[in-house]
Amino acid sequence: MSNYINPTAPVVSLQRMLNALSPELPNLPKLQPDGVFGESTMEAVMIFQRSQELPVTGIVDAATWEALTKAYINLMRPSKPPQPVCLYAQVAGWAVSPGEFSLLLFPIQGMFSALSERLDGVQAAPPSGWLDQATAENLRWLQRCSSCEVCGSLNQSTWNYLRRIYETFVVRALELPPDSVS
Repeated sequence: MSNYINPTAPVVSLQRMLNALSPELPNLPKLQPDGVFGESTMEAVMIFQRSQELPVTGIVDAATWEALTKAYINLMRPSKPPQPVCLYAQVAGWAVSPGEFSLLLFPIQGMFSALSERLDGVQAAPPSGWLDQATAENLRWLQRCSSCEVCGSLNQSTWNYLRRIYETFVVRALELPPDSVS
């Protein structure tokens, strides 16, 4: 292991943070994160300093560095709602049959466990990744409710129905004020 410290790393970090902030500060030039504190980098520092009402010197002193890192951290904090994730394989004809293992069954079994607290007929299915008896019975219950073929397999139509029921009885219930959920 080497004790070598790259002397350009702090400048590269500065350039990357300024680039990330550029959509917030339209006059900020786009920098090439090359580790060279050249004219463009100094100009960007000065524009940032002006936007923060700091002394406009082009020198990254402690106050400038603190303001820059604070602005960068605030920018990187998630401010948007969580993005959805696809839990079902997007392959035509893909299915999991009773007795089979699939990593995709872990979240699905968790969905059934949450639904078991809200709906009669659904039993908690401990997440195992196996399409076991409890999971197959839950799938059959869903298939009967949705007029799908009752086979106990996880397939596209059963997944679509499970997703809608989960969103209705679990996700939307979480969005309601606690005293309105019965």
